[in-house]
Amino acid sequence: MVVLIVGFAVYRVREPSLRRDAAASQQIDYRRIGRTLFSASCAQCHGTDGTGGSAPTLNSKEFLKGATDDQIHALVAGGVSGTDMPAWSLDYGGTMTDEQVRQIGAYIRSWEAKAPSIPGWREGANAAG
Repeated sequence: MVVLIVGFAVYRVREPSLRRDAAASQQIDYRRIGRTLFSASCAQCHGTDGTGGSAPTLNSKEFLKGATDDQIHALVAGGVSGTDMPAWSLDYGGTMTDEQVRQIGAYIRSWEAKAPSIPGWREGANAAG
């Protein structure tokens, strides 16, 4: 019984750091997988690493500061009506699972720390950077 009590106490002390480490590892994996998915599905319109193309420049300080993770998820999952942005989520007739949509979102979010200021980010490659 003493061993169990001591074991639970040790577990309780270590658990928060184990969870943090697991979450950090998951984010690294999500960004890596998201990069591959973005390259295959998004880069044709949004440019390599979201730097702009025929669609909005996603790798911009203005976009990334203004969009929450939930909004990015919704944009990728459900698309944007009236534009060429399709719905990618299986829930909306697309080809990606919800986890794949989250992986793309994690990759997009990873640009935020070094994102350049591009006030005209909605204009894609035509935006003045």
